[in-house]
Amino acid sequence: VQRNENPKLWVPYYRLRTRLAEELRASGNCTQRPVKTSLEGCPVHARGKLLSDVNEFYLFHGTKPSAVKAICEDDFALNLSGVNAGTLYGPGLYFAEASTKADEYADDDKQGIFSGLYALILCRVMCGNIKYTDAVSPNTQDLVDSILTRHTHHSVLGDRERCRGTYREFIVFDQAQVYPEYVIIYQRVSHEE
Repeated sequence: VQRNENPKLWVPYYRLRTRLAEELRASGNCTQRPVKTSLEGCPVHARGKLLSDVNEFYLFHGTKPSAVKAICEDDFALNLSGVNAGTLYGPGLYFAEASTKADEYADDDKQGIFSGLYALILCRVMCGNIKYTDAVSPNTQDLVDSILTRHTHHSVLGDRERCRGTYREFIVFDQAQVYPEYVIIYQRVSHEE
């Protein structure tokens, strides 16, 4: 596990967080939605100082080790959203509160020093006013429009746990709402090993 400190990504994130907190406090239009994973008691939680006013959470993102460097240096690329797994909730950045869900999206590098290894990024994600859906086949255009056109919400919470018995996913459509803070490189071990 390594901590990413990149002012080029942190400054826009922090500015948006401050602006969004002021906006949501003034409007009173932000339902608090806790995540199922908690870091309470963990040094990360004490250091993190997450803002519940903006539904700021630590969430996991699965990727491959070779992509981590580009994400931590230059940010997420929205144009690559859905390349590996589709876009059920729209062309955004997908995060999970469960590392096991994020692991489904992680991939290993086939060559080089990270051959056979996988990566998760523990990100600060500012969800703001969350558009909730537990529909099996959600109206994707309505979800996206609520954020990008009508500006009534800042993110989507797709509750696949409720409708399919799997995991909840959090989706944002602006990379400034995400700060990739911790990198986790790991090897999968089967039960037989």
